[in-house]
Amino acid sequence: MMGNTAFRIYFLTAVVLATYGAVKWEKYALQPPSVQLPSWTFDDLPLQFGEWRGENTNLDPEIAKAVGAAKDRIVDRAYQDGFGHTITMHTAMFNDPVEGLYHSPLNCYRSNGWERTKLTTEELHLSDGLTIPVSMSTWKLEGRRVLVVYWYQLGEYVLFGRWDLGIKVRWKLAGKSKWPPLIKVMLQIDALEAEEAKTVIMGFAEQVAGWENHPQRRKELLLIGDQSAEQDAKSGQ
Repeated sequence: MMGNTAFRIYFLTAVVLATYGAVKWEKYALQPPSVQLPSWTFDDLPLQFGEWRGENTNLDPEIAKAVGAAKDRIVDRAYQDGFGHTITMHTAMFNDPVEGLYHSPLNCYRSNGWERTKLTTEELHLSDGLTIPVSMSTWKLEGRRVLVVYWYQLGEYVLFGRWDLGIKVRWKLAGKSKWPPLIKVMLQIDALEAEEAKTVIMGFAEQVAGWENHPQRRKELLLIGDQSAEQDAKSGQ
């Protein structure tokens, strides 16, 4: 009996230490050495996209603080078209990718009482041949149903959670002196008519992603100029 108790204590201690170590590793090992913000923000996103007209909405300061992004890098808007559709848009840029991915819509909606009824991965096809994968989920709460589309971009990589950062991206960016910020785009539309809502929000999402990944803005996200400068510096050594 004493041996079993001692084993359980040792095992529990090992689990606690392993968990503590994993948390510490995620906190520090996944941090970028330095982050270079682009010259543009989503404030520059047009208030009119074809038939869509938007207006800025105010985010509660406490919510903004909880989001963890730079205050001047959070943009919230509501867009409407001539057919009565309304899409709310939340965007943010994060210096800390771990913090940004922690605020995934899949976590936030659930923690606010919404029940997820569907989750898929879709693709946005941009005009220059670029394809952006996005997460699409359906949620319901007290008779209301919404469709949510979101994606995170870190340079050329698209992420949906911390697992993507730790496994897919971190080691590919290892050794770089600068990282781009983590960019979050989240869109929501009422989804009483599911197929219609999907068509509408995907069309809008393609316009937003196309704007975000315009060649000049994407060049800054990929830090192409900085990479060239680093290569030139190394060649001169």
